[in-house]
Amino acid sequence: MAFADESLAFERRSGFRAALAGIAVSPIIVKLAMLWLIAVLFIAVTARWIMPYDYQATDLLSRLLPPGSTGFSGNFHLLGTDHLGRDLLSRLFSSIQLTMLVAVFGTFFGAIVGSCIGFVAARFRGWVDDIIMVLVDFQASMPFVIIALSVIAVMGTGNMLLFVLLVGFQGWERYARISRGMTLSAVNHGYAAAVRLLGAGTLRVYLRHILPNILAALVVQVSINFPETVILETSMSFLGVGIQPPNTSLGNMLSYGRDYLLNAWWIAGVPGCAIFFTTLSMSIVGDWLRDVLDPTTTSNT
Repeated sequence: MAFADESLAFERRSGFRAALAGIAVSPIIVKLAMLWLIAVLFIAVTARWIMPYDYQATDLLSRLLPPGSTGFSGNFHLLGTDHLGRDLLSRLFSSIQLTMLVAVFGTFFGAIVGSCIGFVAARFRGWVDDIIMVLVDFQASMPFVIIALSVIAVMGTGNMLLFVLLVGFQGWERYARISRGMTLSAVNHGYAAAVRLLGAGTLRVYLRHILPNILAALVVQVSINFPETVILETSMSFLGVGIQPPNTSLGNMLSYGRDYLLNAWWIAGVPGCAIFFTTLSMSIVGDWLRDVLDPTTTSNT
């Protein structure tokens, strides 16, 4: 139980999620959050087909048009245009697609790597466990943005695969700590040892018996880590070391719009709202998942 309490403490250490605890119990709020996430997922999958114009097409005669305007060429721009006359709605769809792609693959990559490292620590114990926990403590004490910027400074920008893997490593130590602690708890309960005595191999014990019992905690951690991954991607793209042109992301759009906040607020306001509502919705759904998968925490929320 001590390891279960430790994993729950990691789940609750986010002040942002704690502030949402009272809101997330409302079924209406949860449904609205789910609807928003479904809409974002739909856009991410179908962006190339539903965007009204080419997101890279420029029209300098129609630059900085406010939302609901018609451009010089006769094109209607629902969300306006940016400083190069590019349709903001089309760029928003393309940005959501790429940001969600990076966030989803990065989050699941970190979850898989961290969980496997936790299993290794729990399986071998001894000096292997000590080394892994030192790495976990180091990762937890060091702001990941600093590590990411250091790696990009050495490796350079423009490598999409490197960027996705780098984003995915954010938060791996939480999965490692949770999987290690709950695996040790499962071993102490005895059922893992009983299955092993029946002749099951190590891989079968961990994948068929231990993993299903700790999956709920890992799913909750994924819901916690996903908004943080989105924020990390947008922050690095905002700084110019993430997604590179001609590709676009929500962080890129924010970066382009910061110089036009006074006379064209929509350039930064539209992607800013998309980031805010997406991370907020995922946090609310994550709180709901925590209550559903672990009803004993409802009274403590």
